[in-house]
Amino acid sequence: MHPDIHHRLDAIEHRHRLAVLGLGAVCLLLASACIALWLRSSTTEFPDRLRLRELVVVDPTGVERVRVSGDLPDALIDGKRVDRGSAAAGVMLYDRSGQERGGYVTWDDGDNVGLTLDGRQRQSALFVAGPDGAAALQIWHDGRMLDLRADADGARLSQSVDGRVQLQLPEVAALSASTCTLFRGGLAEEVPGGLPPEQVRGICESRFSETACTACLGRDDAPR
Repeated sequence: MHPDIHHRLDAIEHRHRLAVLGLGAVCLLLASACIALWLRSSTTEFPDRLRLRELVVVDPTGVERVRVSGDLPDALIDGKRVDRGSAAAGVMLYDRSGQERGGYVTWDDGDNVGLTLDGRQRQSALFVAGPDGAAALQIWHDGRMLDLRADADGARLSQSVDGRVQLQLPEVAALSASTCTLFRGGLAEEVPGGLPPEQVRGICESRFSETACTACLGRDDAPR
């Protein structure tokens, strides 16, 4: 046999051995990958815990309908962003147009937790509880509101029109010391930096009679 033939046969056998070894390595890698994927799928198919910052659920058209977040964005009403007034976390629901229609959230300012229900233009109902155990249920429409509340001033039902109490059962004749202190401090415990006196009075008169608020805050026309 020609010497060149022997040389070629040796080269072919060497390449064959290399091909077999390479194929074996590839098969081993594939087998290892399959085992790893199987082990991973068997342990993570139903995870016991999922840790994330935000979860957004969309409908078949791609519109966001549910958002679960540790830092909720501002509300979107008629295409305009409306400041929430406080950082908030929880669950938000959106209608088919993508507008916010309510949620179950906690607010950082005041440490309150609440359930909100919104119309297309504004909020319509609120069920809220404070860190001290006080709770309130409010429903309103076109400036008229019913407020069922239980706090340091007792349990009562109040009807207000345009932000002023018209009827209260049973009527709170005088604010409790803790409530009066809170209002006199500009509600700073609930709103960082506090609120101006006229705004504080407006909030007071949406919950209590003008007489009770004046006994605590004084008269608007009183010298300062």
